[in-house]
Amino acid sequence: MDNRRTLIVWAIAAVVGTVAVWWLQSYLNELTVLARTDRAAALELFRTRGLPALLVVVAIAVAAGATLMRQGLKMVNSAGTDAARADRSTSRPPAVVAGWIMASAGFVLAAVPLALASVVLWLIRRT
Repeated sequence: MDNRRTLIVWAIAAVVGTVAVWWLQSYLNELTVLARTDRAAALELFRTRGLPALLVVVAIAVAAGATLMRQGLKMVNSAGTDAARADRSTSRPPAVVAGWIMASAGFVLAAVPLALASVVLWLIRRT
């Protein structure tokens, strides 16, 4: 029952996230059209509405990346200690490799949106 509930929550989150990203995309397209005629108004609307939405998306990406990285590192630690107890072979168990891949993907998933948000904030500050 717990797995079913988790799957339902994730499915609802995915649908809500998809709708939110679709809305944000259409809003940014409207701002692009507005910027052709009134750049100051478009910039002000982006600062008041677009930027908070962007920061929410970045926060979600960072949380997802941190969770993925944490799970990957847990996998590495548990597989490493299990393998060390079992035998002292030089080859890495598949769980360790998968854990490092998950941890690396989690780091990228968290770091890239932060870097892009920093660039956006820097560009807004310059204008």
